[in-house]
Amino acid sequence: MRIPRPHPLRRLRAAPAATARGWQHVESALLRWSEPAALSPDPRRRLRLTLAAWTVAVALSVIAFGTSGEVYDVDTLGYGLMPFVGLLAGLPFGLVLTRPTLGLLISEVSAFALAITLPVADSDPWTWLTVQSLVIFALLFAVALREPLQRVVGAWAATVLLFAWGSAPDVRTGWMVGVTIIVVVGLLVSRLARTNRALSRQTAVSSAETQRRLVLEERARIARDLHDIVAHHMSLVVVQAETAGYRHPDLPDVAREELESISASARAALAETRALLAVLRNEDDEAEHAPQPGLELLAELVEGARRAGQDVEADVRLGGDALRPGTSLAAYRIVQESLANAARHAPGAAVRVVVARDGSALRVSVVNDRPPEPVAADLDPDGAGHGIIGMRERAGAEGGSLDAAPSADGGFVVRAELPLGAP
Repeated sequence: MRIPRPHPLRRLRAAPAATARGWQHVESALLRWSEPAALSPDPRRRLRLTLAAWTVAVALSVIAFGTSGEVYDVDTLGYGLMPFVGLLAGLPFGLVLTRPTLGLLISEVSAFALAITLPVADSDPWTWLTVQSLVIFALLFAVALREPLQRVVGAWAATVLLFAWGSAPDVRTGWMVGVTIIVVVGLLVSRLARTNRALSRQTAVSSAETQRRLVLEERARIARDLHDIVAHHMSLVVVQAETAGYRHPDLPDVAREELESISASARAALAETRALLAVLRNEDDEAEHAPQPGLELLAELVEGARRAGQDVEADVRLGGDALRPGTSLAAYRIVQESLANAARHAPGAAVRVVVARDGSALRVSVVNDRPPEPVAADLDPDGAGHGIIGMRERAGAEGGSLDAAPSADGGFVVRAELPLGAP
């Protein structure tokens, strides 16, 4: 199939975006390079980068050997000394990634030593090879990027003095300013890298604190929901213990005293439970007087979702003994939150709800299809969404587990397993 070529104006409009992406890649590479630790946590990548630096260093040495006659008097010295000149000019670049300060020291000392020991044929603009100046610039930038400030200042001063001594008088000031600009740019990039690293660490800490706060809030909410169930059972104990003497007049005195003790203990436990609820409730929370729901209200929940416009299909199989109130409440809340997430993140998609006994566990499954139109995905399957955190905490409070993740066809799947026995 023939692919049409883009219009020239379109290519022109796309050029700034491509340039911006290129600069972003360069900036990312510089920020990674400025890490004060090793080049990379991957030993293989570190080895590849080191080999690449030394390969460039060898290539620069060859270039320096080939161009050495432009600066030094080869006729007087002979070509036998020129390979050593090329090695001194180019090989220090191999230390740019690992030991830039050492490489800069070797390069500057060799430039000074060669300039005062070898006969110079042309000193414009420096009394050393151009390749050697490029190596010095690269090593100086690496020092400014990765080394402490005191070392950077020392490297800058040594380089400025070298160029002030070895540069031609008419360009001396310009090269000193250029050296200073290289150092300033390196320091700015280094500062930006440190700021980004600190921001990343702070973001990670803030994210962890947010996750922890959400979990604690959800656990407090679950505890408040379970309070009614606990209070109901404790109230039954109190009522049964206090009315046993009237329902069974022939009870012996020892049994009556035992029942009175049980009633007093149950009342104390009920009072402690209410005090615990007061601690768990926030100042802005209002008391909830409605009874906690369970799976007996699941049909109403599904019908309400249908009236709201959702295409919900429910399959509920709860044969056998009655569920524990905590398990019933957890299953109801999981289905409720899953339907709310489906309505929010996959409007118009069909939803299938299955709640069924499976041996010693209650399995809850809520699956929604891919939405007809794409919706901004702000639901985190790893648990960043408050709803998924709440569902997992509810399942965990009952001794069960919950999985929530996108499906292969673009939908979303929530599956929970709740034990039917005591958690």
